[in-house]
Amino acid sequence: MFRNEDGSIRKALVISLGLHLLVGVMILVGVNINTPKRPAQAASIIEATMIDDGMVAAQAERLAEMQAAREAEQAAANAQELAEQKAAAEAERKAAEQAAAAQAAREAEQQKAIAEQQAKAEAERQRVVEQQRKAAEAKKQAEAEAARKAAEAKKQAEAEAARKAAEAKKQAEAEAARKAAEAKKQAEAEAARKAAEAKKQAEAEAARKAAEAKKQAEAEAARKAAEAKKQAEAETARKAAEAKKKAEAEAARKAAEAKKQQEAEQALKDLEALMGGGSAGGASSAASAAEVDRYTGMIIAAIQRNWLVAPTMVGKQCRINVRVASDGLILNIGQGQGDAVVCRSAELAIRKTGTLPMPKDPAVNKQLQNLNLTLIPRL
Repeated sequence: MFRNEDGSIRKALVISLGLHLLVGVMILVGVNINTPKRPAQAASIIEATMIDDGMVAAQAERLAEMQAAREAEQAAANAQELAEQKAAAEAERKAAEQAAAAQAAREAEQQKAIAEQQAKAEAERQRVVEQQRKAAEAKKQAEAEAARKAAEAKKQAEAEAARKAAEAKKQAEAEAARKAAEAKKQAEAEAARKAAEAKKQAEAEAARKAAEAKKQAEAEAARKAAEAKKQAEAETARKAAEAKKKAEAEAARKAAEAKKQQEAEQALKDLEALMGGGSAGGASSAASAAEVDRYTGMIIAAIQRNWLVAPTMVGKQCRINVRVASDGLILNIGQGQGDAVVCRSAELAIRKTGTLPMPKDPAVNKQLQNLNLTLIPRL
Protein backbone atom coordinates (compact mmCIF):
# COMPACT_ATOMS: atom_id res chain seq x y z
CA MET A 1 0.00 0.00 0.00
CA PHE A 2 2.87 2.37 0.91
CA ARG A 3 4.61 1.55 -2.36
CA ASN A 4 1.51 2.71 -4.33
CA GLU A 5 1.30 5.91 -2.25
CA ASP A 6 5.01 6.72 -2.96
CA GLY A 7 4.41 6.27 -6.68
CA SER A 8 1.44 8.68 -6.59
CA ILE A 9 3.50 11.27 -4.75
CA ARG A 10 6.33 11.05 -7.27
CA LYS A 11 3.84 11.34 -10.13
CA ALA A 12 2.27 14.49 -8.57
CA LEU A 13 5.71 16.04 -8.03
CA VAL A 14 6.67 15.43 -11.67
CA ILE A 15 3.41 16.98 -12.92
CA SER A 16 3.87 19.97 -10.61
CA LEU A 17 7.47 20.48 -11.74
CA GLY A 18 6.38 20.30 -15.38
CA LEU A 19 3.68 22.93 -14.87
CA HIS A 20 6.15 25.26 -13.15
CA LEU A 21 8.63 24.86 -15.95
CA LEU A 22 5.91 25.63 -18.50
CA VAL A 23 4.93 28.83 -16.64
CA GLY A 24 8.55 29.91 -16.51
CA VAL A 25 8.99 29.43 -20.25
CA MET A 26 5.84 31.42 -20.99
CA ILE A 27 7.07 34.25 -18.84
CA LEU A 28 10.40 34.18 -20.59
CA VAL A 29 8.83 34.51 -24.04
CA GLY A 30 6.46 37.28 -22.84
CA VAL A 31 3.23 35.53 -23.25
CA ASN A 32 0.52 36.91 -21.00
CA ILE A 33 -2.04 34.23 -20.62
CA ASN A 34 -4.25 36.40 -18.36
CA THR A 35 -4.53 39.57 -20.59
CA PRO A 36 -6.68 39.48 -23.72
CA LYS A 37 -5.30 40.90 -26.96
CA ARG A 38 -6.20 44.38 -27.84
CA PRO A 39 -7.39 45.23 -31.36
CA ALA A 40 -4.82 46.80 -33.60
CA GLN A 41 -5.02 50.54 -33.94
CA ALA A 42 -5.12 52.36 -37.21
CA ALA A 43 -1.80 53.89 -36.71
CA SER A 44 1.04 51.59 -37.01
CA ILE A 45 2.59 51.93 -33.71
CA ILE A 46 5.18 49.41 -32.73
CA GLU A 47 5.41 48.85 -29.00
CA ALA A 48 8.23 46.78 -27.50
CA THR A 49 9.02 45.83 -23.98
CA MET A 50 12.60 45.56 -22.82
CA ILE A 51 13.17 42.46 -20.74
CA ASP A 52 15.79 42.78 -18.06
CA ASP A 53 17.94 39.62 -17.65
CA GLY A 54 18.29 40.24 -13.96
CA MET A 55 14.60 40.48 -13.59
CA VAL A 56 14.16 37.25 -15.46
CA ALA A 57 16.70 35.57 -13.24
CA ALA A 58 15.01 36.95 -10.14
CA GLN A 59 11.68 35.79 -11.45
CA ALA A 60 13.09 32.33 -12.15
CA GLU A 61 14.67 32.21 -8.72
CA ARG A 62 11.38 33.23 -7.17
CA LEU A 63 9.61 30.55 -9.19
CA ALA A 64 12.19 28.02 -8.08
CA GLU A 65 11.72 29.04 -4.45
CA MET A 66 7.98 28.84 -4.87
CA GLN A 67 8.41 25.45 -6.48
CA ALA A 68 10.69 24.34 -3.65
CA ALA A 69 8.22 25.67 -1.08
CA ARG A 70 5.40 23.90 -2.80
CA GLU A 71 7.44 20.70 -3.03
CA ALA A 72 8.39 21.01 0.64
CA GLU A 73 4.77 21.65 1.49
CA GLN A 74 3.77 18.66 -0.67
CA ALA A 75 6.48 16.49 0.93
CA ALA A 76 5.30 17.59 4.38
CA ALA A 77 1.75 16.84 3.39
CA ASN A 78 2.83 13.45 2.02
CA ALA A 79 4.86 12.74 5.14
CA GLN A 80 1.92 13.74 7.31
CA GLU A 81 -0.35 11.56 5.22
CA LEU A 82 2.12 8.69 5.47
CA ALA A 83 2.40 9.24 9.22
CA GLU A 84 -1.37 9.33 9.46
CA GLN A 85 -1.56 6.13 7.42
CA LYS A 86 1.07 4.51 9.67
CA ALA A 87 -0.76 5.72 12.72
CA ALA A 88 -3.99 4.39 11.30
CA ALA A 89 -2.27 1.05 10.54
CA GLU A 90 -0.81 0.98 14.04
CA ALA A 91 -4.19 1.83 15.49
CA GLU A 92 -5.75 -0.82 13.33
CA ARG A 93 -3.07 -3.33 14.50
CA LYS A 94 -3.65 -2.41 18.13
CA ALA A 95 -7.39 -2.61 17.59
CA ALA A 96 -6.89 -6.06 16.02
CA GLU A 97 -4.71 -7.09 18.96
CA GLN A 98 -7.28 -5.75 21.37
CA ALA A 99 -10.00 -7.55 19.42
CA ALA A 100 -7.92 -10.74 19.49
CA ALA A 101 -7.31 -10.28 23.21
CA ALA A 102 -11.02 -9.70 23.71
CA GLN A 103 -11.75 -12.78 21.60
CA ALA A 104 -9.22 -14.78 23.63
CA ALA A 105 -10.81 -13.50 26.82
CA ARG A 106 -14.24 -14.45 25.50
CA GLU A 107 -12.94 -17.90 24.49
CA ALA A 108 -11.24 -18.31 27.87
CA GLU A 109 -14.51 -17.33 29.52
CA GLN A 110 -16.33 -19.83 27.31
CA GLN A 111 -13.74 -22.53 28.16
CA LYS A 112 -14.13 -21.68 31.82
CA ALA A 113 -17.90 -21.92 31.49
CA ILE A 114 -17.54 -25.26 29.63
CA ALA A 115 -15.11 -26.53 32.28
CA GLU A 116 -17.56 -25.48 35.00
CA GLN A 117 -20.38 -27.24 33.16
CA GLN A 118 -18.23 -30.35 32.74
CA ALA A 119 -17.25 -30.23 36.42
CA LYS A 120 -20.93 -29.91 37.32
CA ALA A 121 -21.75 -32.78 34.96
CA GLU A 122 -18.95 -34.93 36.45
CA ALA A 123 -20.13 -34.10 39.95
CA GLU A 124 -23.65 -35.03 38.92
CA ARG A 125 -22.39 -38.26 37.33
CA GLN A 126 -20.44 -39.13 40.48
CA ARG A 127 -23.50 -38.36 42.57
CA VAL A 128 -25.61 -40.66 40.35
CA VAL A 129 -22.90 -43.36 40.46
CA GLU A 130 -22.74 -43.08 44.25
CA GLN A 131 -26.53 -43.32 44.44
CA GLN A 132 -26.43 -46.38 42.16
CA ARG A 133 -23.63 -47.92 44.27
CA LYS A 134 -25.59 -47.31 47.47
CA ALA A 135 -28.71 -48.72 45.82
CA ALA A 136 -26.79 -51.79 44.60
CA GLU A 137 -25.24 -52.26 48.03
CA ALA A 138 -28.62 -51.94 49.69
CA LYS A 139 -30.06 -54.41 47.16
CA LYS A 140 -27.17 -56.79 47.77
CA GLN A 141 -27.67 -56.53 51.55
CA ALA A 142 -31.39 -57.09 51.13
CA GLU A 143 -30.79 -60.10 48.88
CA ALA A 144 -28.21 -61.48 51.32
CA GLU A 145 -30.64 -61.04 54.22
CA ALA A 146 -33.41 -62.66 52.19
CA ALA A 147 -31.08 -65.52 51.21
CA ARG A 148 -30.02 -65.93 54.87
CA LYS A 149 -33.63 -66.04 56.03
CA ALA A 150 -34.52 -68.44 53.18
CA ALA A 151 -31.56 -70.67 54.02
CA GLU A 152 -32.51 -70.62 57.71
CA ALA A 153 -36.09 -71.43 56.87
CA LYS A 154 -34.93 -74.20 54.50
CA LYS A 155 -32.61 -75.57 57.19
CA GLN A 156 -35.44 -75.59 59.74
CA ALA A 157 -37.78 -77.23 57.23
CA GLU A 158 -35.15 -79.83 56.31
CA ALA A 159 -34.46 -80.51 60.00
CA GLU A 160 -38.18 -80.96 60.64
CA ALA A 161 -38.51 -83.17 57.57
CA ALA A 162 -35.47 -85.18 58.67
CA ARG A 163 -36.90 -85.58 62.18
CA LYS A 164 -40.23 -86.75 60.80
CA ALA A 165 -38.49 -89.02 58.29
CA ALA A 166 -36.29 -90.50 61.04
CA GLU A 167 -39.33 -91.09 63.23
CA ALA A 168 -41.22 -92.65 60.33
CA LYS A 169 -38.16 -94.73 59.43
CA LYS A 170 -37.82 -95.88 63.04
CA GLN A 171 -41.46 -96.91 63.16
CA ALA A 172 -41.17 -98.60 59.76
CA GLU A 173 -38.01 -100.42 60.83
CA ALA A 174 -39.65 -101.58 64.04
CA GLU A 175 -42.66 -102.82 62.10
CA ALA A 176 -40.42 -104.44 59.52
CA ALA A 177 -38.33 -106.07 62.25
CA ARG A 178 -41.45 -107.43 63.89
CA LYS A 179 -42.76 -108.78 60.61
CA ALA A 180 -39.31 -110.10 59.69
CA ALA A 181 -38.97 -111.88 63.02
CA GLU A 182 -42.39 -113.40 62.59
CA ALA A 183 -41.62 -114.36 58.99
CA LYS A 184 -38.22 -115.73 60.03
CA LYS A 185 -39.84 -117.84 62.71
CA GLN A 186 -42.34 -119.21 60.24
CA ALA A 187 -39.62 -119.70 57.59
CA GLU A 188 -37.36 -121.49 60.07
CA ALA A 189 -40.16 -123.80 61.07
CA GLU A 190 -40.98 -124.47 57.41
CA ALA A 191 -37.28 -124.87 56.57
CA ALA A 192 -36.80 -127.29 59.46
CA ARG A 193 -39.74 -129.35 58.26
CA LYS A 194 -38.51 -129.30 54.67
CA ALA A 195 -34.93 -129.99 55.76
CA ALA A 196 -36.00 -132.99 57.76
CA GLU A 197 -38.03 -134.27 54.83
CA ALA A 198 -35.23 -133.51 52.38
CA LYS A 199 -32.68 -135.16 54.65
CA LYS A 200 -34.78 -138.25 54.82
CA GLN A 201 -35.17 -138.31 51.04
CA ALA A 202 -31.46 -137.49 50.52
CA GLU A 203 -30.35 -140.26 52.83
CA ALA A 204 -32.56 -142.73 51.00
CA GLU A 205 -31.32 -141.47 47.61
CA ALA A 206 -27.69 -141.46 48.82
CA ALA A 207 -28.04 -145.04 50.04
CA ARG A 208 -29.51 -146.06 46.70
CA LYS A 209 -26.82 -144.22 44.72
CA ALA A 210 -24.06 -145.55 46.98
CA ALA A 211 -25.20 -149.11 46.40
CA GLU A 212 -25.48 -148.49 42.68
CA ALA A 213 -22.11 -146.73 42.57
CA LYS A 214 -20.46 -149.49 44.51
CA LYS A 215 -21.86 -152.04 42.09
CA GLN A 216 -20.69 -149.98 39.09
CA ALA A 217 -17.29 -149.37 40.65
CA GLU A 218 -16.75 -153.04 41.31
CA ALA A 219 -17.74 -153.87 37.75
CA GLU A 220 -15.51 -151.10 36.35
CA ALA A 221 -12.62 -152.22 38.54
CA ALA A 222 -13.00 -155.77 37.35
CA ARG A 223 -13.15 -154.60 33.72
CA LYS A 224 -10.10 -152.33 34.08
CA ALA A 225 -8.16 -155.06 35.88
CA ALA A 226 -8.90 -157.49 33.07
CA GLU A 227 -8.06 -154.92 30.44
CA ALA A 228 -4.85 -153.91 32.23
CA LYS A 229 -3.83 -157.52 32.52
CA LYS A 230 -4.50 -158.02 28.83
CA GLN A 231 -2.56 -154.88 27.88
CA ALA A 232 0.33 -155.83 30.13
CA GLU A 233 0.52 -159.28 28.60
CA ALA A 234 0.36 -157.78 25.09
CA GLU A 235 3.02 -155.15 25.92
CA THR A 236 5.25 -157.83 27.42
CA ALA A 237 4.85 -159.98 24.34
CA ARG A 238 5.49 -156.97 22.05
CA LYS A 239 8.59 -155.91 23.91
CA ALA A 240 9.88 -159.44 23.95
CA ALA A 241 9.30 -159.80 20.20
CA GLU A 242 10.86 -156.38 19.52
CA ALA A 243 13.87 -157.19 21.69
CA LYS A 244 14.25 -160.51 19.95
CA LYS A 245 13.98 -158.86 16.56
CA LYS A 246 16.54 -156.20 17.50
CA ALA A 247 18.90 -158.81 18.91
CA GLU A 248 18.61 -160.92 15.76
CA ALA A 249 19.09 -157.85 13.56
CA GLU A 250 22.08 -156.68 15.59
CA ALA A 251 23.58 -160.18 15.50
CA ALA A 252 23.00 -160.38 11.73
CA ARG A 253 24.50 -156.89 11.27
CA LYS A 254 27.55 -157.71 13.32
CA ALA A 255 27.98 -161.03 11.52
CA ALA A 256 27.65 -159.33 8.16
CA GLU A 257 30.02 -156.58 9.23
CA ALA A 258 32.54 -159.10 10.50
CA LYS A 259 32.20 -161.07 7.31
CA LYS A 260 32.58 -157.95 5.20
CA GLN A 261 35.59 -156.87 7.24
CA GLN A 262 37.13 -160.29 6.85
CA GLU A 263 36.46 -160.31 3.12
CA ALA A 264 37.91 -156.80 2.77
CA GLU A 265 41.03 -157.74 4.68
CA GLN A 266 41.40 -160.87 2.62
CA ALA A 267 40.92 -158.89 -0.60
CA LEU A 268 43.51 -156.41 0.55
CA LYS A 269 45.93 -159.19 1.32
CA ASP A 270 45.28 -160.77 -2.06
CA LEU A 271 45.79 -157.41 -3.75
CA GLU A 272 49.01 -156.81 -1.93
CA ALA A 273 50.19 -160.32 -2.81
CA LEU A 274 49.35 -159.76 -6.46
CA MET A 275 50.97 -156.33 -6.58
CA GLY A 276 54.18 -157.56 -4.90
CA GLY A 277 56.90 -155.28 -3.42
CA GLY A 278 59.47 -152.79 -4.87
CA SER A 279 59.12 -149.39 -6.49
CA ALA A 280 55.83 -150.21 -8.16
CA GLY A 281 54.31 -151.04 -4.79
CA GLY A 282 55.54 -147.72 -3.33
CA ALA A 283 54.03 -145.72 -6.17
CA SER A 284 50.69 -147.54 -5.81
CA SER A 285 50.68 -146.95 -2.06
CA ALA A 286 51.37 -143.23 -2.57
CA ALA A 287 48.57 -142.95 -5.13
CA SER A 288 46.18 -144.76 -2.78
CA ALA A 289 47.08 -142.40 0.07
CA ALA A 290 46.43 -139.33 -2.10
CA GLU A 291 43.08 -140.76 -3.19
CA VAL A 292 42.17 -141.50 0.42
CA ASP A 293 43.00 -137.93 1.38
CA ARG A 294 40.99 -136.56 -1.53
CA TYR A 295 37.89 -138.59 -0.68
CA THR A 296 38.29 -137.86 3.00
CA GLY A 297 38.15 -134.16 2.17
CA MET A 298 35.07 -134.77 0.01
CA ILE A 299 33.37 -136.65 2.87
CA ILE A 300 34.14 -133.87 5.37
CA ALA A 301 32.84 -131.28 2.89
CA ALA A 302 29.60 -133.25 2.46
CA ILE A 303 29.15 -133.37 6.24
CA GLN A 304 29.96 -129.65 6.56
CA ARG A 305 27.18 -128.82 4.09
CA ASN A 306 24.63 -130.43 6.39
CA TRP A 307 26.11 -129.08 9.64
CA LEU A 308 24.25 -126.28 11.44
CA VAL A 309 27.01 -124.45 13.31
CA ALA A 310 26.31 -122.03 16.17
CA PRO A 311 28.69 -119.13 16.87
CA THR A 312 29.50 -120.62 20.31
CA MET A 313 30.89 -123.75 18.59
CA VAL A 314 33.63 -121.93 16.64
CA GLY A 315 37.14 -122.77 17.83
CA LYS A 316 36.18 -126.22 19.11
CA GLN A 317 36.33 -129.67 17.45
CA CYS A 318 35.22 -133.30 17.66
CA ARG A 319 37.01 -136.51 16.62
CA ILE A 320 34.53 -139.21 15.69
CA ASN A 321 34.68 -142.72 14.14
CA VAL A 322 32.35 -143.49 11.23
CA ARG A 323 31.90 -146.89 9.61
CA VAL A 324 30.71 -146.76 6.01
CA ALA A 325 29.52 -149.36 3.49
CA SER A 326 31.22 -149.62 0.09
CA ASP A 327 28.35 -147.69 -1.51
CA GLY A 328 28.72 -144.81 0.99
CA LEU A 329 25.83 -145.79 3.31
CA ILE A 330 26.65 -144.90 6.90
CA LEU A 331 26.58 -148.03 9.04
CA ASN A 332 27.67 -146.79 12.45
CA ILE A 333 28.70 -143.57 14.17
CA GLY A 334 31.02 -143.93 17.16
CA GLN A 335 31.23 -141.93 20.37
CA GLY A 336 32.72 -138.50 19.66
CA GLN A 337 35.72 -137.19 21.52
CA GLY A 338 35.93 -133.44 22.19
CA ASP A 339 33.36 -130.74 23.00
CA ALA A 340 30.08 -132.44 23.85
CA VAL A 341 27.91 -129.85 22.03
CA VAL A 342 30.10 -129.99 18.92
CA CYS A 343 30.10 -133.82 18.92
CA ARG A 344 26.30 -134.02 19.21
CA SER A 345 25.89 -131.45 16.42
CA ALA A 346 28.45 -133.32 14.23
CA GLU A 347 26.66 -136.64 14.74
CA LEU A 348 23.38 -135.03 13.62
CA ALA A 349 25.11 -133.62 10.53
CA ILE A 350 26.56 -137.08 9.65
CA ARG A 351 23.15 -138.73 10.02
CA LYS A 352 21.57 -135.98 7.91
CA THR A 353 24.18 -136.55 5.17
CA GLY A 354 23.11 -140.20 4.93
CA THR A 355 25.34 -141.41 2.08
CA LEU A 356 28.97 -140.39 1.74
CA PRO A 357 30.97 -140.10 -1.52
CA MET A 358 33.06 -143.27 -2.02
CA PRO A 359 35.70 -144.13 -4.69
CA LYS A 360 35.39 -146.99 -7.17
CA ASP A 361 38.90 -148.22 -6.45
CA PRO A 362 38.37 -151.23 -4.14
CA ALA A 363 41.56 -150.66 -2.19
CA VAL A 364 40.81 -146.97 -1.54
CA ASN A 365 37.16 -147.79 -0.88
CA LYS A 366 38.21 -150.33 1.68
CA GLN A 367 40.39 -147.83 3.52
CA LEU A 368 37.52 -145.30 3.68
CA GLN A 369 35.04 -147.73 5.22
CA ASN A 370 36.50 -147.13 8.69
CA LEU A 371 37.00 -143.37 9.11
CA ASN A 372 38.37 -141.40 12.06
CA LEU A 373 37.27 -137.84 11.23
CA THR A 374 38.33 -134.64 12.96
CA LEU A 375 35.42 -132.25 12.41
CA ILE A 376 35.94 -128.51 13.04
CA PRO A 377 32.82 -126.30 12.91
CA ARG A 378 33.01 -123.34 10.53
CA LEU A 379 30.48 -120.54 10.05
